[in-house]
Amino acid sequence: MGAFFNEELSFPPVHANFASSQEQLIRFSKNVHDNVHGNIYLDPLALKFIDTEQFQRLRDLKQLGVTHLVYPGAVHSRFEHSLGVYWLAGAAIQKLKQNQGLELGIDNFDIQTVKLAGLLHDVGHGPFSHLFEREFLPRVVSGCKWSHEQMSLKMVDHIVDEHHIDLDFEMIKKVKVS
Repeated sequence: MGAFFNEELSFPPVHANFASSQEQLIRFSKNVHDNVHGNIYLDPLALKFIDTEQFQRLRDLKQLGVTHLVYPGAVHSRFEHSLGVYWLAGAAIQKLKQNQGLELGIDNFDIQTVKLAGLLHDVGHGPFSHLFEREFLPRVVSGCKWSHEQMSLKMVDHIVDEHHIDLDFEMIKKVKVS
């Protein structure tokens, strides 16, 4: 993963010992290549979530469950899927801002919130996709009402608390509602 600087974004300095805030952005942002969407810019806030063990575990969860047993090419992970949704959510909200931004009052807070919601929407998934929560759990735990949506909400709170991610309460609230 190579570093990338996006001049449209500005973030406050993180450490005083860096020469400039531009150097910080280069260090704390990344540009990754996705096979579907091409290069995806990951901003510093997204990286704070991506660089947690809770998010990294998505690398080992197949997006399509056991479908790869019938279709060998269907092997992308929830990690790749989440990065793609992050990119698509960002592109969609940018297009809305471009076409109706003034009318809808879309600002950078809204853009960051939508991107984070896209990134974190599947963070609560278990193994084997929906098969885990719909078929497996009800058979082994009587009366189980577990859902990846509810687990994702809890996981976002856990990541923020465990990793001391400084995030506006309103943004967390809106990310979880999206």
